[in-house]
Amino acid sequence: MPVGTDWEHVPGLQACQLALSTRTVWARCPNGDLARRYGITDKNPAGDYWKKIPGSVSCFTVTSSDELWAVGSSGCLLQRLTKTFSHSHNPQNSQVASSHPEELEEEWEVI
Repeated sequence: MPVGTDWEHVPGLQACQLALSTRTVWARCPNGDLARRYGITDKNPAGDYWKKIPGSVSCFTVTSSDELWAVGSSGCLLQRLTKTFSHSHNPQNSQVASSHPEELEEEWEVI
């Protein structure tokens, strides 16, 4: 049974709000920027790096399946749209990975 004995400093940004899904940590910076922590594993629970997500929000939450919801600075409800791509060794499925890189970007949708 794991027992926490001390805090570990996770460098990279200042945060004023955190949200956890089953796979990652999300943080809101004081200026409204959002960031996601990458490289989190059982052996590396602090992860490797933060990646900022475009947009600015007042507050946010995340579901266990990584669906991101936020309130924009103007008060509108936002949902983060993500595309999931599976890695496959099948040449027929490799067209997904080789499609336009801009299609791999995540976007916000105003609800």
